Amino acid sequence: MQYSKGGLAIAMVSMTLAACHFPGLNDKKPPTGQVIAKLDGREITLRELNAETGDETFSDPKARKRAEQQALSNIVARAILANEARKQGVDKTPEFAIAKSRAVDIALVEALQRKIAADIPQPTRAEAEEFVNSNPDVFSQRKVFEVDQIRMPRPSDPAILKSLEPLKTLDQVEGLLKADKIPYQRSTGTLDAVGADPTTVEKILSLPPDEVFVIPGQNGLLVNQIRDTKIVPFTGEQAVDYAMKYITRDRTQQSISKSFNQTVGLALPAVQFNKDYAPPKPTHQGPGAASNEPGKS
Repeated sequence: MQYSKGGLAIAMVSMTLAACHFPGLNDKKPPTGQVIAKLDGREITLRELNAETGDETFSDPKARKRAEQQALSNIVARAILANEARKQGVDKTPEFAIAKSRAVDIALVEALQRKIAADIPQPTRAEAEEFVNSNPDVFSQRKVFEVDQIRMPRPSDPAILKSLEPLKTLDQVEGLLKADKIPYQRSTGTLDAVGADPTTVEKILSLPPDEVFVIPGQNGLLVNQIRDTKIVPFTGEQAVDYAMKYITRDRTQQSISKSFNQTVGLALPAVQFNKDYAPPKPTHQGPGAASNEPGKS
């Protein structure tokens, strides 16, 4: 199991640290309490260690200890290499200044996300049960779609997606991709309503029989045609627990998105752009102009 957040080089180096001596790690007064290591005057704390291991949980105390030792080794290795970079003046280069500014901004945005998420009220059991009852296609009548499927990269040219719109079958889609020399993979698969947005499931069910539809995949687009639909009920405590987690995640995403959009929207007019790099003026779309509805591309 890998706990390093500093990349492969850090992980490889850290494996050798146990047999080495480093200034500051063997002081006459060893670290105590919340300080778990010292290096050239820098104190490494238990909070840093917990941040390094992340959200991992361990039922075996020995496994936890091994993970903590590996994580501390990674922190120490990173600190040593960072010190060496400073000695060589890497921290004075323009490239580092840009990377540092970007890293700080990203860390602050992530911290802001966590702060917003922490203030989101948890759903009640009654809300979860209502969610289960309101979405039978995900729960009591849970749909599992068996599909013929084409996996393809997301085209950068909108014209390619436009050319897919009139196509009715996967064979037609495959023919177009071959003609345009677009890489793809054809296979069969399943789409489970559990794990999907209930609205998406509803829209898939509303499509005409054998209608080809596209949904986003992890690494591109999935063009699907349903072969069969099975009903596999998802009920009981597992369903309620899933609903609680889904509602929490959905509320969190919506709250973060709303907060971020408002903040950016209010501050953006004060930003001064070079005229050669100014973003295009936003277009005002009417209700329903943008949709995540699955269907032909």
